[in-house]
Amino acid sequence: MNDIRTKIGEGGRVIIPAAFRNALHLEVGDDIILHFENNEIHMTTPEQALRKLQAKVKSYTDKLEKPISLVDELIKMRRAEAE
Repeated sequence: MNDIRTKIGEGGRVIIPAAFRNALHLEVGDDIILHFENNEIHMTTPEQALRKLQAKVKSYTDKLEKPISLVDELIKMRRAEAE
């Protein structure tokens, strides 16, 4: 999708063009996440952020490239702490 120029309105409101809202399936009142990095503002939906995090967590492997269950690792840590 191409860049679209928009304006900042009263109270710092930003108008998200209809093409972008439609592509992200955004409706009035939906939550969005804004992220500021390297002097840029990035916008995403909570669902997209969750999918990105799930993909990142799924990629954890041990030294032998075997997948690691972070849940199992947390349970081991908690049990060790409890002892």
